[in-house]
Amino acid sequence: MGNNKELCLLYQYQEARRRLAACEGAIADPEREKTIAGLRDRVREAETAAESLEQECARLKRENRQLEEECRLFEAQLGELETTLYSGRISAPKELAQLQRRIAEYQKAKADREEKILNQLYQLEAKEEELVLAQKNEVKLQRQLEAAIEAETKRVKTLQDRRAQLKKELSALEQALPENLKEYYRRSANALKGIVVIPVENGLCSFCHMILPPAVLEKVKRGSVEVTVCENCGRGLFYQK
Repeated sequence: MGNNKELCLLYQYQEARRRLAACEGAIADPEREKTIAGLRDRVREAETAAESLEQECARLKRENRQLEEECRLFEAQLGELETTLYSGRISAPKELAQLQRRIAEYQKAKADREEKILNQLYQLEAKEEELVLAQKNEVKLQRQLEAAIEAETKRVKTLQDRRAQLKKELSALEQALPENLKEYYRRSANALKGIVVIPVENGLCSFCHMILPPAVLEKVKRGSVEVTVCENCGRGLFYQK
């Protein structure tokens, strides 16, 4: 069970499993998903802001058209009243005063609407400038989102291809691995966090870097029925060729 060749094979199997786990963990990356979800939220916010500004601009245009129509009606009515005023048909002072009062009221109403039209034109100009900026921001964010999705799609595809390769490699190693070592791995993997065997390097356990006693090193070299383990971290030891 403890010869170097078989333990080296177990080490390869162990590392292939660790690479596969890392690959699968990288495929489902919550931070990347969170980043893309955040971009989607920003795009929706930008779309909502642009739509709101479009609606505001449309409202101001509708109101101005209505005000312009009212101004045209007042203009027509003023024309009729002034024609009557200068026709010479009005002789009674009271009737003349009423006519003059009506003309003054229409003139004021027309002036009020013209002033409101002017103010709303300034508002409309400002809102249209805001709308242009909002639409540009929406386009920019949409492109950022599309680029992020494209990059993520490529990244995941690359990792999925890598995962498929690792699964093939792991399958081949599992078939070559003796059953007793597979059982040893299954028993020890959880307790040792997936690292059950580790090579000896320069007389040290390469996991915990403990200096190994000469008797342990000799035992590792010879091989034994049972796996020789590091007395400090409990991982199986072997010489990697």
